[in-house]
Amino acid sequence: MKSRIKRLLKFASVFVLPAMMLATALPARALTAADQKEIQSFTLTDDFLKRFEAAAAEGGARPEENDPKKAAAMLSSIDAMSASIAKTPASKAALDRHGLTARQAAVGAIVLMRVQMTDQMLADPKQARYVDKAKIPSAANMAFYRAHKAEIEKAFQRSNEE
Repeated sequence: MKSRIKRLLKFASVFVLPAMMLATALPARALTAADQKEIQSFTLTDDFLKRFEAAAAEGGARPEENDPKKAAAMLSSIDAMSASIAKTPASKAALDRHGLTARQAAVGAIVLMRVQMTDQMLADPKQARYVDKAKIPSAANMAFYRAHKAEIEKAFQRSNEE
């Protein structure tokens, strides 16, 4: 399980910065109503994580990671983020082999970031008042995250130490 989470996080790191930016303050301007609806309707499952993780073991980095202008353009919408992922042959091939689209990976990464950030903010009364009630992840996604929280937090801590 530890290596599963670690591989998931390595692959997610390709999406984490853009997902985090889309999931926080920036998306209020960047995400369309349709993007928000898609994020809210996405359901985290063991199957999604398993396929996402399998692609993680093979996925490649995108050139946008090292180019601030390209990274900023990628953050304009879920469509832009998905297109950026799909343009990278190694990432696209890994996702295809495991039955995920670039869009599913992008939306899933955003949802993972939102559930983590929401959980952390709701745990702190000073921050809880800043949680946008319209963007709180579904109860099912919050429960899924909380069921996997200990392993995910340990994996994040280990990946930060490397």
